[in-house]
Amino acid sequence: MRDAAFAVNIGPYARAVAGYYGGPDAFHVWSPNDWKRYDRNRKLPIWVAGLDGAGEGAEAVRALRALRVPRGSYTAVDMEARVDRTYLDHFWSVLQAGGYKVWVYGSASTVFSNPSLNGYWVAEYAGRGPFMYDHSSVRATQYADGQGYDSSSIKDWTYYSGTWWR
Repeated sequence: MRDAAFAVNIGPYARAVAGYYGGPDAFHVWSPNDWKRYDRNRKLPIWVAGLDGAGEGAEAVRALRALRVPRGSYTAVDMEARVDRTYLDHFWSVLQAGGYKVWVYGSASTVFSNPSLNGYWVAEYAGRGPFMYDHSSVRATQYADGQGYDSSSIKDWTYYSGTWWR
């Protein structure tokens, strides 16, 4: 999977893509046209966490519905190095009630101190190329940051049998 602040940085790509759909600290939110360029790809919308889990959860559900992301699809909440069980519990309860699954994204040094919700997307730059972090709740591992986009491995069963926005 490739993720980027700007969709154009990913370029033509046949696998899963991830981009920002909102959040108070989102650097750049992808437009509907940015998402449309990857109509045939599996897509993972990312919400950048703020401080109001329930309120942002409601905003996230509205944004996902505006993008026509089907219920049951994965989304991610970007926590970076932050640990905040209360925020995640409130955010997740609203997203879950809205019909969406949530992966918690963050650094390997902190992400496992957060609840797993529907799985983790862990950032671990081990310098060894594509790999999967060894943890039962990890769904994806971001293993490299690049100039235009970052790269992640996704567990096979998650990629092929998971509920992606397509």
